Amino acid sequence: MLARKIISRVINLLAWATILTETSDLFNQIIPLGRLIYLVNQHKDRLLNEHLSPLDVTAQQFKVLCSIHCATCITPVELRKTLSVDLGALTRMLDRLACKGWIARLPNPNDKRGVHIRLTAEGTELCERCHCLVGHNLHQELTKNLTAEEVTLLENLLRKVLP
Repeated sequence: MLARKIISRVINLLAWATILTETSDLFNQIIPLGRLIYLVNQHKDRLLNEHLSPLDVTAQQFKVLCSIHCATCITPVELRKTLSVDLGALTRMLDRLACKGWIARLPNPNDKRGVHIRLTAEGTELCERCHCLVGHNLHQELTKNLTAEEVTLLENLLRKVLP
């Protein structure tokens, strides 16, 4: 298990080294802020995957489960809009989550062809366990090199960037 974690860390470091040295493409020259936001998001997802691995949940699955949990009951189309993902990829993800017993597809009373997605009791309990496992630790790890004032400033600046 320890060897696996070490190998995973080395692979992550190599991936970061590759990403940081491949910045000569046109997009990164035109929108360097976009590149930084992308890298921070990738770093956050890697940390999320590490924190959630004991529960056999990926960062992507966690995002889907949390979105369903917040909405209580949601259609796949609404979920796709919330997560900004391809509907086909989302359908495959929902199939995997249903196989694990974490979500249920219920008939949509307003659309005979559609369904509503809802967390099962097991899915709700899993979301709560994930929240406890990730919670404050992920935020601390993401911001460990920043002062409290810098974290507040970063949050405020990012809010200004959003529409």
